[in-house]
Amino acid sequence: MKSAHIRALIVLAIFTLLGIVGTQVVWLNRAIEQQDQVFNHNVQTALRNVVESLCEANGKDFPTVNPIEQVAGNYFIVRTNDRIDLANLEYLISAEIKKRSISQDFEYGVYDCANDKMVYADNVDLKGERRADVIPVLEDEEYYFGVYFPDKSKTLFSGFDLWKFTTLITLVVIVFFGYALFVILRQKRLSEVQKDFINNVSHELKTPLSTLSLASSTLGSRGAEKDAKYVKIIQSEVARLQQNVEDILHSSLLDSRVTFTKEAIEVMEFIGDLVDNFKSEYSSQMIEWSVEGNSEKIIQSNKKLLENIFRNLVDNAIKYGGKEISFKVVQSPKKTTISVSDNGVGIDEKYHKKVFSRFFRIPEIHNQHNQKGFGLGLQIVQSAVKKLHGKIALSSTPNVGSTFTITLPNG
Repeated sequence: MKSAHIRALIVLAIFTLLGIVGTQVVWLNRAIEQQDQVFNHNVQTALRNVVESLCEANGKDFPTVNPIEQVAGNYFIVRTNDRIDLANLEYLISAEIKKRSISQDFEYGVYDCANDKMVYADNVDLKGERRADVIPVLEDEEYYFGVYFPDKSKTLFSGFDLWKFTTLITLVVIVFFGYALFVILRQKRLSEVQKDFINNVSHELKTPLSTLSLASSTLGSRGAEKDAKYVKIIQSEVARLQQNVEDILHSSLLDSRVTFTKEAIEVMEFIGDLVDNFKSEYSSQMIEWSVEGNSEKIIQSNKKLLENIFRNLVDNAIKYGGKEISFKVVQSPKKTTISVSDNGVGIDEKYHKKVFSRFFRIPEIHNQHNQKGFGLGLQIVQSAVKKLHGKIALSSTPNVGSTFTITLPNG
């Protein structure tokens, strides 16, 4: 993965996570505010009904000024300006609060306005358990009472099970994102180390291989008959090693950001020259070659990449039993299609998508590969086609043959 793509992924993920967290915070604040408003409204309505009941019991009119004042978020003052029926006060408050589905415990106290002292106080557990002793009652005083909900904040948060669940999911996502980021960056570093290693090893191997090739050519030129067999073996093995090194270098080069220059190519002429070279190179293999089609348009492409593509396809076809290899060219105003067909062993359909993967080799009986190689040929082909902004498709049937179809833009 390219560094730019990784940076874009990280930025996108960070903004996404910030968006999720921000949305949760906004939603939570609004939900708490709404629940707080509903709670305050219900408590004030309940206390208003308590005042009405007290006034009715005392034969007094309901106060013209709103008697209820919310001193704090969980503390309410109720002015009655008249005697308070202490025997019924707790019952009235509890009954009205329960009517509005408020299950919070509360504390209440009755105050003497003249002396500014609390003359009665109690803690009420709505489950029926008292939590404090009753303070002695003083009568014949002017009273107002206060109601306090000590667990209001805790109770407001207790109803947000969905928010707790989504918060947990968010934390899991953040942990997963951190781990995924660590893995991506680690894999990127390993990939860069691997590429550097491949490039270094390949270049280091090329020098001794060139020396071996030169030495074998020198030995062969002497004409010593007894050495000819061994010279031929050396040359064959050197050629195979050189091809493997070239495959590794090409694979590494195609994965890099190197751009390839384009040039004008007359397709039929290019394919014809290429097939002539193949005929000479594989003269001992008894291969039947054919070229058909026509090309009226000259395309803009890269000869070196195209030669590499078709050389790998031909080499694969011959390795796996192809004795008849045909090229077919079809052109349209915007694209050129070149097909390479053979009558080799073919490829099972379940491997069609995998054959273009790096190092993949079709498993044979007992996992024994009769043909040597690194499994880079078709991966190089696909990478080269992508560099040319083209597409490649495979059609193959076991024991019948394979056809690789390459579509390239004309421009």
